[in-house]
Order: sequence, then structure tokens, then C-alpha cells
Amino acid sequence: METDLESRSVGVVTPQVLTLDLPEGGFRLEDGGSLSHVEVAWEACGLEKPENDNVVFICHALTGDAHVAGRRPGETESSGWWDGIVGPGRAIDTNRYRVVCANVLGGCKGTTGPSSIDPTTGKPYGSAFPRFTIGDTVELYRTLLRQLGITHLAGLVGGSFGGIQVIEWLAAHPGEVDAAVMIASGAALNAQALAFDIVGRYAITLDPNWHGGDYYDKPADCRPNIGLAQARQVAHITYLSLDLLNRRFGRKQQEDWLAKDAAWQEAHAAKFGTTFAIESYLGYQAKKFLSRFDANSYLQITHAMDRYDAALKYGSIDEVCKRITSRLLLVSISGDWLFSEEQSRTIAAAMLRQGKQVSYSHLDIKVGHDGFLTHTKELGKLMGAFFAPSPREVTPEKRAKLAPIVDMVPANTRVLDIGCGSGSLLTLLREKGVTGTGVEIDFSKIVNGVRANLDVLFEDADQGLGLLPDNAYDVAVLSETLQTVKKPREILVNILDKAKEAIVTIPNFAAIGIRLHLLLTGRMPVGSELPFEWYDTPNTHFFTFKDFLALCRKEGIVVREVRAESSSLIGKLLIALGFRNLGADRVVARLARA
Repeated sequence: METDLESRSVGVVTPQVLTLDLPEGGFRLEDGGSLSHVEVAWEACGLEKPENDNVVFICHALTGDAHVAGRRPGETESSGWWDGIVGPGRAIDTNRYRVVCANVLGGCKGTTGPSSIDPTTGKPYGSAFPRFTIGDTVELYRTLLRQLGITHLAGLVGGSFGGIQVIEWLAAHPGEVDAAVMIASGAALNAQALAFDIVGRYAITLDPNWHGGDYYDKPADCRPNIGLAQARQVAHITYLSLDLLNRRFGRKQQEDWLAKDAAWQEAHAAKFGTTFAIESYLGYQAKKFLSRFDANSYLQITHAMDRYDAALKYGSIDEVCKRITSRLLLVSISGDWLFSEEQSRTIAAAMLRQGKQVSYSHLDIKVGHDGFLTHTKELGKLMGAFFAPSPREVTPEKRAKLAPIVDMVPANTRVLDIGCGSGSLLTLLREKGVTGTGVEIDFSKIVNGVRANLDVLFEDADQGLGLLPDNAYDVAVLSETLQTVKKPREILVNILDKAKEAIVTIPNFAAIGIRLHLLLTGRMPVGSELPFEWYDTPNTHFFTFKDFLALCRKEGIVVREVRAESSSLIGKLLIALGFRNLGADRVVARLARA
């Protein structure tokens, strides 16, 4: 039976190798070396257009390759490493986009690297292969694309090591990319990630069979296999979260190891081996890696990645983001040891300080770094929304409810919408020339906001809105949110650090309808303004309009304008008579610092 993955696959994708047309002096490297002959292995799939205005380039991860989607010739099943993301109707829809992916410079999958033949000697480069940088890798891709007739990208995507290439591309060559995605990545590796790479490289270079990098004339079993295996095992630990390792392995024993004969058991014990399942798993991963990767390539690529620091190269992370002209989507993953949530947030904050278009979301999938490869359903929803935005339709009912806020926001201003939901308010404000940013913690609502082509950030208002720069907005909106947060006083004060004014809407728990319902039934009401049972409500604070005014006075906040609303005739009458605390179901207030 055909699987969903197969039914929506791109089909057969033929690997290709292109020899680059190089100027005199060859392919010059940032560190001063050069390559006189460069071949690039690449693959492409999806809708090909003569104008090449729909190309999405994907930068693969550290030990990945160009086979991002589909079947290789002769295969019966899809084998692309990102088949869950790339394909017809998928997040990167090949009915809409042409997807191109190429092997990295210095690799061992067809692009020129240490195992390639040096034309000056007729032998593999080995130790003679020059050191290269992330900038060189990006320039290799750009040279390939230009030779294919592609000078501008509709999209640029990279996860992990690929994400580092993305930020370099955006900073070094602004204006070449419309929209970009960085997943589980950052502007540089942190100290822990550097440490793991350093240990891995030492494992290879201290292997007696490394021979200084010149081992290609040796038999396969006389190459630095032990060192490369150890490097892979160390690295693989970092790809999985502690939570996943405990759930999958814990202290489980490997049953087939327990059944080995006595001689094997004795030899294994002599090497201080255990029968834990995690040891067996790491051994399996190492063996599999040896069959597909080269030690010199591992050394070169990790060395280039470790040395890269966008902030150091361009002066600061703000200078990096100042150069970026593309829409940017940042995604972090829970339990990621290599690229923490904070690293994505740092880039997002700098983009905001520079007034750039950025969205950020966090995937709470508890599997660690490799989640962008293994949990494509969650990631695909977000990326699909980003690469296929569509105008959001706001219902007449929603439009009427939001009308008081829309009226209060001046035209052509910049708005921060905290608890933005699916983005209805920001969508309506666009009709007045308003731009802005939404803040939301619900993943499904973030997806909807991104799909509406809005800039939306995953941020918990109760944690202080640290992503957002002070004084960057004209108006901050807190609509139907204040009563749901844990720290309403702190948030009320904080939003006026982010914007000159704030518009706050609150339900009024002193409205006559609520009072009468409590008096007559002794139970909390459930209705249009309070649509939840008491045990299932998001509301954690039940306060009145008078309570709200008292808090504003206490914090030195000026109430510049108030609109009291009611859905009942008696409520409207009471408001007209001046009894707003008794009549209003809902209050809209415009606030400012004293």
C-alpha cells in the first residue's frame, strides 16, 4: 500500500555534478588559498520556470547531502532526508517552488573536498586541501546558482550547520533572498558545542591511521575509522535531548549482547564494555557513519563551522541584522544542546531592534537538536504557513468587536499586539497602513499568524517580553489578555516600556449581569463575555473596572480614553447614566505614562 510520503513525493531526482566556470586564479578562499578546479554535486526538484523566480535553496546539515527529497534512480522508495518537508503540497511545495540543494564545499558527496583528485598531483588532496570558511561555502553555492541562471532566491532554508550558512548568506549578500528560515541554529556555536567538536576532531587526528590526513592510499581498514567513529558517537549524543535518551534507552540492557557467546562477552568486558542499550546504539550509529563519510571532510567542515562567528565578522549581531533585507523565520527546538533557544531569540531580538521582518517560534517536542529532521509534521505546519502566506479573512463579528481598538490606533503607526491570537487585529490595522508585531504562546495561533503574512513571536508575556526592544512601538495592544496572565501588574507596566501608549481591553466582572447571576443562582455565569466554566477558564484574575483604574493610579499610568461597552439594553442605559462599573461588560482603555 502506498504511503502518504510516497504519494506526495517528488519522484525520481537525478544527482548532477557541475564543474564551475572559474576566473583566472581559480576559486579564491577567504583564508588566502584557492582551488583551480571545483565540482559541485547538486540536485533539483519541483516547478521549473524560465524566469527562475521561484527557487528555494536548501543548505544541508553537517553530514547531510544534496538528496533532500525524492528517490534516486533505481530506488523504489523515497530516500530524501527531508521528504516530510519538501514535496507536492508539503511545507516547501514543489508544485509552487523549484528546490535546489548542493553538497557543501570540502565534503565527500561529490563536491570538491579532501578526497577529490588534486589536478596538480593526480592524487587525492588529503592534507593539501586548503582550509575554507562558511563564507567560501556560500560563495560556492552562489557560483553554482549563477551558472544555472539563478541570481535571486524566493527562499533560503537551513537547519543546524545549514542555518549558519543562511545567516552568512543574508548578511554578506543582502537583497538576494526574499524569505529565509533558520532552524535549530545560530550566529555562532556556543562553548559547549565547540567543546564537543574539539573532542571529536582530536579523536580523529590522534588515531594512528590518520597519517596527517594522507590515508587514501591505505586499505579501507587502515584508515582513521576508530577516530571517526568516536567523533560521530560524541556528536550523536548532542543531537538527542536528555529526555529522549532517558525515554528511549534509560538503563535498558541490549538483549542480543546478553546472548553473545562467552568469548565475545569476555573480550567485550576486557575493553570495559557494558551491555547497556545506549552503548549498542552508539556503536550502530558509528558503524553506519563510517560507510558514508570521510574523516578529512569531517575535520574540515566542523573546523569551518566552529570558526564562524557572524557577530565577530560584521561587528555585532545588530550589524549582522542591519544588513538583512529578507523576511526571516527562526525556529528553536526544546532540549537542543547544540543551538539553544536563547541563540534564536538573540537573533530575533536584534532583528526587532533593527526594525526588520522576523517571526520566531519554539517547538516543544522534547527530542533535541535532530527534531528538525525527525518531527517534520510540527515544523512543516510553520514553514508551510511561511512559504505560502494567504490574506486572512476577518469575520464581520470579529471586525465589530475589534472596531474600538482599530479606531484608537492612529494610521501609519507601529503596533505591538500582545496575545495576538491568529492575527485578526493586525490584519485589520493593515487597512490603516499600520505595521507591527504579534506576540503569542499558542503554537497553532502562531502558525495562523505567520500564514497571514504577519510577524509573530513566541513569547510568554509573564516572562517579561525580553525579546522586544523598549520604545520601539507607537502602541501596544493587550486585548482580552490582562485577566489571563499571572502577573497583570508587571505586564501593564512593562508594555508601556515597549510603546508610547497602550490599549487594553478587559472584561468587567462587576457588570450587572454577572452580579445578578451570582445573586440569583450562586454560580459563576457562562455567556458571550465569559464563555468558560469556572474550572476550564483561562481567566486567572477576576477584577472590575474600578480595580483596573485603581491599579493605573497606583502605577502612575494615565487613562487617556475609556470606552465602556455592553451587549444588553440595561447595561447600555447604566453606562449612559454614568454607571460604567455597573453597566459595562467590557472596557477598552487607552493608557500612557504620567
